[in-house]
Amino acid sequence: MAFNSEIINTKRGSSVIRVADAGSITVSLNDLRAMPTNEVVASADIKRVTWSTNGSISIVRNGITILSLHNAGEMRFDDFSHAIANNNTQSIVITITTGGSLVMEVSKVANYNVDVYAS
Repeated sequence: MAFNSEIINTKRGSSVIRVADAGSITVSLNDLRAMPTNEVVASADIKRVTWSTNGSISIVRNGITILSLHNAGEMRFDDFSHAIANNNTQSIVITITTGGSLVMEVSKVANYNVDVYAS
């Protein structure tokens, strides 16, 4: 199977990143914008992760492994009022070795450039 990925962004809300099969993807903060013309994402914290793999899945930011996942599981950091914020101003690199899938929700801090005089 070919490597698949999808990013679903919401305005003033979270983004959901879904990847499947073996491969790697780099998700920049710009990829998390719901409104590319006037939204600037300053940081993104990992809130939830659900995965299944017959190999391994790694999540790396700024060259540092943030999560190393095996088998199957779910982590809901936001249920405990936490998030993984290590290197949260850096791109997220997701690598799936052998095969599997991952769904990850990130909360983002964004600024919005709004022209109040625009019609």
